[in-house]
Amino acid sequence: MNRRFLIALAGAVVFGLLAIYLAQVYLQQRTERIIAEKETKVIIANTDIPMGTKISAEQIREVSYPKELVPEGATRKEGEVLGRVTLANITSKTLVLGSQLAGPEAQPGLSGIITEGMRSVSVRVDEASGVAGFIAPGSYVDVIAIMSPQLEGAKPVSKVILQKVRVLAGGQQMETKKDGKPALVNTVTLELTPPQSEKIKLAESEGRLQLSIRNTTDQEIPKTPGATKRDVLDDIALERRALEGTRQPYGGGLARPAGTPPPFPPINIYGNQPQQQQQQMQPQIKKVNLEKTIELIEGSKRSRVEMVP
Repeated sequence: MNRRFLIALAGAVVFGLLAIYLAQVYLQQRTERIIAEKETKVIIANTDIPMGTKISAEQIREVSYPKELVPEGATRKEGEVLGRVTLANITSKTLVLGSQLAGPEAQPGLSGIITEGMRSVSVRVDEASGVAGFIAPGSYVDVIAIMSPQLEGAKPVSKVILQKVRVLAGGQQMETKKDGKPALVNTVTLELTPPQSEKIKLAESEGRLQLSIRNTTDQEIPKTPGATKRDVLDDIALERRALEGTRQPYGGGLARPAGTPPPFPPINIYGNQPQQQQQQMQPQIKKVNLEKTIELIEGSKRSRVEMVP
């Protein structure tokens, strides 16, 4: 074969391969540039980070994330996150948001996660009032007080006294009972304003507290009228039946049923006759002189017989 032809063929192959390589490099760089324009760097959690934890470098990493999917408040640099205290639980492989972090100077623990101007208050709860253990830090609850009003003689009532209260922590602590013996009690720590703190501690000392979990996105704060025993039963007929056999069938403040006649007055069996006639018609009791009687005893039976002269 012609030597020149072989050289030209070899040169064409080399330049063709080079052109293909350069085209691939160009396309790859262009694709990466387009992707880079659509993505940004964000910080995500490597592991689950509990609330109140001071974040370390091992707990986070920087990744690329589509710009159109980045939520508002997402952190983009490790320096924005390292050393900050978490205000909520952060799940592994989720974005770290600025709203989940306390201020740069906050200390780890409960004091670092309290919102400025708020206070942390712990209250005693039993298993039922703690919603059977489903209350977790970061959830929101309503507080129901069960206590007697200040009016003398008033019966206990229930009333929602606080709404949309954030739970900071839950746990158990040792408490001394009235007999001096220690007891383990369940407690829930709530984030409250100072006036709310005063209200809930008074309700705790005067009655009992119950908690109800609410949706974290629910912003409605309804005004409730409270409830009494009558509101719970809502059946006056049932209340009347409950009084049957007692000494006061209509006592205790219960109104007389509508249409019920008053108690019957004493019946005058003599009609409107004069008082003298009434006395004559009444049975006469004969007086007996015991000196003119004798006592007869027949076994266990005793009787008196009047002697007739």
